[in-house]
Amino acid sequence: MTPRAMPQKVGPASESAPKPRRRRLWIVSLIVAALVIAGVVVAALLVTTNKGPEPESAESKIRTSVTTFTDALAGGDLAVLRTSTCGDLAGYYTNIPDAEFASVHDSAVAQGNIPMIESIDAVQVTDATAIVQVTASTKSAPTVTSARTFDLEQQGDVWKVCR
Repeated sequence: MTPRAMPQKVGPASESAPKPRRRRLWIVSLIVAALVIAGVVVAALLVTTNKGPEPESAESKIRTSVTTFTDALAGGDLAVLRTSTCGDLAGYYTNIPDAEFASVHDSAVAQGNIPMIESIDAVQVTDATAIVQVTASTKSAPTVTSARTFDLEQQGDVWKVCR
């Protein structure tokens, strides 16, 4: 007969070996910490590389200049017309006396001859000049539209209507 092994007493598990639940908690904690650090790094990169809003494009400035000019023309704002124009057009608005301009403007409004921009259809920029094609109508014939062009010139950082 072969001798049998005597039963041995097995004690409690060693305290130094981590339990499966604690191991998972450590792994999850490390993952969360790594994600937090990655988020901070990404946020810091976004803040340091952000140079503010994109500068306004030349086309956008040109469109704004045409709108400013036509709004001033419609409203009879001679001060804006003087600062938003160039060339012969600027000469006209600079040299016309305020009272004479008011009379001309009132007559144009009464006749419904002031152009109203329906749409800005094309903008062509070449160096410091631009040509803008618009579709316009007048109050005297609001259903009749026509293509018109504006010539602009860049003076410093400002686009001005010359014709």
